Amino acid sequence: MDKRKLEALQAKEAALKTAIAAEKVRQQQQKERDKARLASIIGLALIEVCDKQPESVGVMVRQLLSASSLRESDRAFLAGKGWC
Repeated sequence: MDKRKLEALQAKEAALKTAIAAEKVRQQQQKERDKARLASIIGLALIEVCDKQPESVGVMVRQLLSASSLRESDRAFLAGKGWC
């Protein structure tokens, strides 16, 4: 009887560990989706404001881009679009 109870508890433990691991993955994926959505929303808003106020906000954004650690391919893309 005690052996079956221990086996049942170990099975529950294994199921919980699996569920915890799956939840951690789900939360990490949600965090990444949220970050991508924030980048999209903020980026679109900045582009809109830069188009309306290129002499003030546009200059500030260009300075931020110049000081940021972008990949060379991203920097080249932005330069081609007039952002760096």
